[in-house]
Amino acid sequence: MDKLVVSVQECRKEVPAVVCGHIPSWLNGSLLRVGPGKWDLKDGFSMNHYLDGCACITKMNIEDGKVSFSSRFLESDAYKKMLAHGKPVYTEFGTKAHADPSKNLFTRFVNTIVPCDLTDNDISNIYAMQNEVYVATESCNIWRIDPKNLEAKNKLNLDKMVGVSICGSHPHVDMDGVTYNLGASFLSGMKYHIMQIPPLPEKSELIEDGAEARAYKKAKILCTIPSSYKTCFSYTHSFAMTEHFIIFLEQPLLVNGFKLATCTPKGKPLQDCLEWHPEEPTRFHVIHKSTGNVYKVKYHSEALYHFHNINAYEDGEFIVLDVIAYDDAHVLDKYNLSLMRNNEWDSQCPPVPRRFVLPLGDIADFKIGSNLVKIDNCDAKAMKNEKGIIDLTSEQLGPAGFELPIINKNYNARKYRYVYGSGVFEKGYYANAISKLDLVTKQAELWKESDTLFPGEPVFIPKPGGMSEDDGVLLSVALEADQSKNHLLLVVDAKSMKELARVEMSRDDIEIPTTIHGIFVPSSH
Repeated sequence: MDKLVVSVQECRKEVPAVVCGHIPSWLNGSLLRVGPGKWDLKDGFSMNHYLDGCACITKMNIEDGKVSFSSRFLESDAYKKMLAHGKPVYTEFGTKAHADPSKNLFTRFVNTIVPCDLTDNDISNIYAMQNEVYVATESCNIWRIDPKNLEAKNKLNLDKMVGVSICGSHPHVDMDGVTYNLGASFLSGMKYHIMQIPPLPEKSELIEDGAEARAYKKAKILCTIPSSYKTCFSYTHSFAMTEHFIIFLEQPLLVNGFKLATCTPKGKPLQDCLEWHPEEPTRFHVIHKSTGNVYKVKYHSEALYHFHNINAYEDGEFIVLDVIAYDDAHVLDKYNLSLMRNNEWDSQCPPVPRRFVLPLGDIADFKIGSNLVKIDNCDAKAMKNEKGIIDLTSEQLGPAGFELPIINKNYNARKYRYVYGSGVFEKGYYANAISKLDLVTKQAELWKESDTLFPGEPVFIPKPGGMSEDDGVLLSVALEADQSKNHLLLVVDAKSMKELARVEMSRDDIEIPTTIHGIFVPSSH
């Protein structure tokens, strides 16, 4: 692992790679990925946490069976100032902000308490919205990028545009083209917001070079929900969506609003603003997409922490919600940079695929003390207690240990069967593997080669005209810790989990960062 979490140099010129095997003829486009790629600045200064690294975007361009690689650092304000001053001047997740020599004392003070001065080091996700591609992190600042040359084009401040100070990293697109995302604000009270972004006109052209991003211009707040805590709000990375509902988990990893507003002048990183409260429940908020009204039934489970929802769908009078969950927030400590670079990765609190089932209906019609879940072959429970709250108990869907869940996007918000993932750096069942979990049989299939090869998040690309949910391929960038071997792009058959091709990227020409999330942009995009 110490050979993988290293600062890299960008590679703006496309470099051809060597293809071994057969890439399907229908697979043409670009795999775009983002993640931290530089932690070490000048004069020996290094960041403290994996999530603090400078955002680096990579591109694997696939055309007619040939592949080329390029990469580029996101030229954010945070990145430019890091390079200029040798230290971060925006507060990052695990590294405090240092004084910005370009600003006077008054400006520094004002900027410590306004959301617009949160970091724009967008390492968390890359996503396409209509004809535009964005990178994001959990602040109000996102960037539109050019998928052709990876150049940063426009910085958007969602606090100014929509009133959202903190924004989730994983928006959802509905079947009608409407995009939803989850956010929060804290200066006027602790609140959560569901954003709704209507689609652009069908015949809209690709935006011209230099033009402003358009997709977010008509964004509005569909729903606002006050936090369950007076001085805190829940840390949120993703949420879930069904045909008619939006569901988000108010988990008891809390962001202290006062600490967040004062972390910069006090010299504290964002990590110090987080508080884990295991005595508190996880609250499931259900919102009607058509009206923005919050469902009146209260759903609670035991405390859990999660980054990623897998999928959700409606099954009769029930919402089925699948997540990758942890028993506590210990995973954030695992990603301290010094631990990773010393190969100190413990197996405590692994990620677990869990299913929750939320019964829909009038709370008065639910009987106290009986299991309300009436779905075949499902061990999840939902029981009304004497306070009129539905207590949820999850069903474990398979072995623990995989993260970065991916499904066939054609099954988003629909009943589905398969989820794919990566063992990331975990040491358990899924170590060094790409996984396919069958949610019906609860059996997992793995693609694995060696203990030195670390496949990242798989991206599922459905085969045109495919007849089954798992008819497609997985693309996964696999980093090789053995310095005598090259990094790979793996092309795996999603149905059989057999390797179709591997693309070798020479270490002499290419440095690849440890990216987190990615998307595939077809050539016609």
